[in-house]
Amino acid sequence: MWTTVFSVAAGLASLPLTHAFNNPPGVDIWCGKAYRASNASFNPGGWFEQPSYSSTPLLDLKVRPRMSIYLETDASGSLLVDTIVSHLVGDPLPVKPSTNYTDQHLHLDIHILSDETLIASISNHTLPLDTTKAEIPLSFDFLTPKLTPFTITTTATLINSITNTTFTTSSELLYLPQRTDGGSATRIDHRTGILSYTQDQSVTWTPIFPYTYYAQWSLYWDTNTSTLESFASQGYNVIHIVPTGTLSDTPFPWSTFDPYLTTSDKQNLHLQYDVLFDPTNLTKLTDQVTHIHTHPSLLLYYTADEPDGKGNPLNSTRLAYDLIRSMDPYHPVSVALNCKDFYYEEYASGADIILSDVYPVATNTSWSTVYDTPCNATYGCCGCDDCRGEFEDISDRLDQFYEFDAVVGWEKVHWGAPQAFGEETFWTRYPTAEEEVVMVMLSVNHGAMGIVMWDYPSSDGIERTTRELAPVVTGEVFVGFLEEGVRRVGVVKGAGRVDVAGWVVEEEGRALVSVVNLNYRGTGEVRVGLEGVRVAGVEKVLWGGEGWDVKDGELVREGLGGLEAGILVVDLV
Repeated sequence: MWTTVFSVAAGLASLPLTHAFNNPPGVDIWCGKAYRASNASFNPGGWFEQPSYSSTPLLDLKVRPRMSIYLETDASGSLLVDTIVSHLVGDPLPVKPSTNYTDQHLHLDIHILSDETLIASISNHTLPLDTTKAEIPLSFDFLTPKLTPFTITTTATLINSITNTTFTTSSELLYLPQRTDGGSATRIDHRTGILSYTQDQSVTWTPIFPYTYYAQWSLYWDTNTSTLESFASQGYNVIHIVPTGTLSDTPFPWSTFDPYLTTSDKQNLHLQYDVLFDPTNLTKLTDQVTHIHTHPSLLLYYTADEPDGKGNPLNSTRLAYDLIRSMDPYHPVSVALNCKDFYYEEYASGADIILSDVYPVATNTSWSTVYDTPCNATYGCCGCDDCRGEFEDISDRLDQFYEFDAVVGWEKVHWGAPQAFGEETFWTRYPTAEEEVVMVMLSVNHGAMGIVMWDYPSSDGIERTTRELAPVVTGEVFVGFLEEGVRRVGVVKGAGRVDVAGWVVEEEGRALVSVVNLNYRGTGEVRVGLEGVRVAGVEKVLWGGEGWDVKDGELVREGLGGLEAGILVVDLV
């Protein structure tokens, strides 16, 4: 079934690259900015353009499959529908601004097409305005699995005293054949962002919170396959082998690498496979995907490391994405972005999953100690783009990227890439063990659905702590809440710079709560609540100290230690 797919890939491999940057000839840039003392500052461009505020309410209508892919062995699926009322994106709504939006309803007619031929319909479904991720059942009875997407078209009609208005939107549905070639499949749940995988022709999807390090081939793995056994024994569930040293050879040394793939299967280590993508040579990418796409341990691809910082061609990540997806629709694609705001939409268009490289510990973010220049929005490179040198650089970046996504209208999954290195270039020391946990859990609190730290081996303290945290964040309880729960913002009283998030499963009357003190000093009494729910009691502490009480529906602690993090399971009223 792959013959047609590979012929499409061959055509994609010849598409041209696009360059568009503001740097004068001969001026080196990072994140579009000059950074050498011999060069002057200029406007780097590439900033994300926010739409103008609309005084007229707008309907931001979205209808898409809940899962990024379905297999023919899935009994059924569902669609997620947003009827969000916005003042930034969407189509004008014929309602008065003072209207109670939930009293207004949209009548939906949804059609599924294959090559413009109607296959199935969902009619007469009604939803109120300003609803997010409402779920509509989706039957596969009339669908035949195939490697190319079906088209979903939706017509939504608003009937009120002003007028009858129709809105339309479209998306794609992947309903794929079950694999019979030994390969795996990975899907994204667009309700939560969590990944699930299936292997060995299993009909069961297993959720996973990827938790691992980047590890360079030439600095760790390239001794023998026992390194995989040692790494897996520490509780990490994914490997990201950075293709340095002999893995950057042409042709690729498969005879050297294949034993590692075999061992990863035995150790149940999943691959975030780094394809060492060269934007000027898609032949290498084609060779790698051809070889790896049927491997049972493959979880996802990784095509670009900081392409925005390096100034790779703007369409390079998208070219790689389209090529991979044409060859292998069963696995998502990831990239890591380094810049705060440099052509985000263009580079992020080439991935399903975005990792954020934000390294704020032990670096001067206003003056480059490497290049002896200032660092600001238009000049300089300090190792953490446009940062303040605070933990909040991490959460701000994730929040900002999610805001960008909402404007673009797509749903990207975001992972964290916390700093686990130091004593080099811009960074004067390694993070402490406590700082590492803060960066990991702060990322999770702000929507990171996977963690890949840079890099391994790290300091003894960091390795010990991340090893201890591994069974918590990869365990059934933690992953279960991320899979089933709805993430809510925490409300903190009594202390500043305490970050809280919760994952609420209302049907069970339970929630997972993560509390992170970003202060290096301890706090006084802290009260923690979650929006829309009240806490009845503490069921279990998964990480951190005991001593949590409940008063008036809130968690209460006499004080938090400096950089203390806590992960709790609570019962709700």
